[in-house]
Amino acid sequence: MSIRTELAPYLRGYEEKFTSGGEIRWLPHLLYFHPQSHRSEVVNTDSVGFRYATDGDRSYSVADHGSADSVRLLAGSSTVFGIGASSDAWTLASRMNVHDERDQTWLNFGGRSFNSTQELLLFTLYRHLLPKVDEIVLFSGFNNLSLARMPQVRDEDHGTFFQYNMYNEMFPPKNEPKAVSPMRSLLRRKEEAPAPVPPSISEQITYAADLTLRHLDAWKALASTWDAKITYILQPLSGWVRDKGSREEELIFDELERLGGFAAMYGDILSKDVNVEYAAKLEQGAKNIGVNFVNFSPVMAESAPSDEWLFIDRIHLTDNGHDLVARKILEHI
Repeated sequence: MSIRTELAPYLRGYEEKFTSGGEIRWLPHLLYFHPQSHRSEVVNTDSVGFRYATDGDRSYSVADHGSADSVRLLAGSSTVFGIGASSDAWTLASRMNVHDERDQTWLNFGGRSFNSTQELLLFTLYRHLLPKVDEIVLFSGFNNLSLARMPQVRDEDHGTFFQYNMYNEMFPPKNEPKAVSPMRSLLRRKEEAPAPVPPSISEQITYAADLTLRHLDAWKALASTWDAKITYILQPLSGWVRDKGSREEELIFDELERLGGFAAMYGDILSKDVNVEYAAKLEQGAKNIGVNFVNFSPVMAESAPSDEWLFIDRIHLTDNGHDLVARKILEHI
């Protein structure tokens, strides 16, 4: 058993259908989304695939919000979806429902492994299921930055996406045969030219910020149909919040690095200087289009006890982490 699973055994509830190594539900337009009507003690989804958020003694979702006259949306990727939460009740949307004294329920509008293109598409494709939306918080930003280092972004109008290689293996271009075996695929890669050099970190930041702001402008236009308040929050990374994590975090980080983890692939992104530069571009762009912006890593750093276990990996949160972040979001929107 891994250290991470030993410390958080409920993570097994995500493995079969909510990780890149599990079952992927491929969809037109979105590429992939969560399984429909999934039931477990850890994760539950509605008839479309959105995760439920709890509010009092009831659970609500995009496709199952009862007779609510209006709602609030927390949108984003896997951190919003709640990877790392021990149950639906400990996701960000659910914790915001606990701490928000206003009447409207926060719905979980997160899509695991989504970039900003997919986040926007998700909203465009499923907004017809929603009642009036009074407020939207986009809690996002890391995925666009991490994907900006991929060489294929130069060939994509709307950014590349996670599962890119898997998608191309499943649906190869007509002039390329589908790989028949892992060994043949490996031999083919060895014969190919060396991989292109990734863009510089400044180029990655500029690309990710420009793409994010383009889509944020579209979010604002759609939100205006309800006259909904909209806030963009640049999500925290463990390395942007504090130099050294809690005892549990450091044990998990070390184990993940031994398995070929985050720092090996995204080490330069972990720098606090990257957070400052990326946040500055996003803040200026958001200001230009009239959207409130919050760089959450400094906010979290000011209130996070040095010994509290907040991150389940370098991106996702523990139950305590979700609760802390939910309270601080409500203070800054």
